[in-house]
Amino acid sequence: MNPEHPSFTPPQEQEKLSNLEKWLSSELHKQYEETAKALNELGLLEILPECGEIGIVGTDGKEYPLPSEEQIKEEMLKNREVFETKMSQGFTELEITPFALPLERLIDVAKKTILKHYKEGKLFGTKENPDDESEPLELLKLDEDKPFLLWEGLKDADTQGTLIYYPEEFSKNHQGLTKQELLEASKDSSFSGFNVYLREKDINTPEKGKTQGGRTRLGSGKSSEGYLQALQTQQEYQQESGQTPEDWLTLFSTHLKKTNQVIDEYHVSAKYNRLIGSYHPASKGVPIAGWNNNDRQAFLYRSNLGHSFLSFGARSAVRIPPLEG
Repeated sequence: MNPEHPSFTPPQEQEKLSNLEKWLSSELHKQYEETAKALNELGLLEILPECGEIGIVGTDGKEYPLPSEEQIKEEMLKNREVFETKMSQGFTELEITPFALPLERLIDVAKKTILKHYKEGKLFGTKENPDDESEPLELLKLDEDKPFLLWEGLKDADTQGTLIYYPEEFSKNHQGLTKQELLEASKDSSFSGFNVYLREKDINTPEKGKTQGGRTRLGSGKSSEGYLQALQTQQEYQQESGQTPEDWLTLFSTHLKKTNQVIDEYHVSAKYNRLIGSYHPASKGVPIAGWNNNDRQAFLYRSNLGHSFLSFGARSAVRIPPLEG
């Protein structure tokens, strides 16, 4: 992936660095390489025929090069205050979503990854404490005939323009954009075609969130509207947005590849995920996703706006570059 080796920083100098500078020095290169490698091995990246770079061909037929490690670093330093704050609140894990790819492609990759791990005996549940190396992994059962449940309304919803991204509200006045509109709006950005973002280190969504850096983690039990309102109105969640189906599908597949574990399996420490970075106006619903142990499958479905259950939470993301407005 054309690795860009970070310069060595002596321990005495490390102590003088800010959280962001330490992360850029010690974590960016490692996380970037791991994520790019996973995307490549999943078959989501290719050498682009026209420009010759590594990237993707989007739903619009255009080539989108993978943002480089250096471009990510420059963007984070340009918005130092935002990323210093969010890192102190626990957002330290880099993720890269090939957003311009069709949903159908990402769903197909998720299905194949699930089946591959199951046949190899490496399809495990979500650990309650991801950092506890002594916690035993739980082997999952699988419906091999239907490893992935997709709500029919989301089939080709991105290419048909029936799925809206980054809504301001869940209504006719959503003020969001279709995938094609987002790609057109970002055409001059070096990040075009990709969602690059930071997520919290703990991949699980808690029932009750702990406070870190003046921010309380989003706990479960709110409606989709409740989560969106919290991100929009509460200072502690400034610069955060919800995940899109593309974000979730990519994270599901890359995390499974890296750890042999699914994400968002409902239990004490983890919940299903409300993808509040998206909206389906025709059904007045918000996509939801997770792993259903009862049905032995992953799912990408929809939920009514007002519904709130303790079994559902929401994972937020800090975009690189930061969201405007």
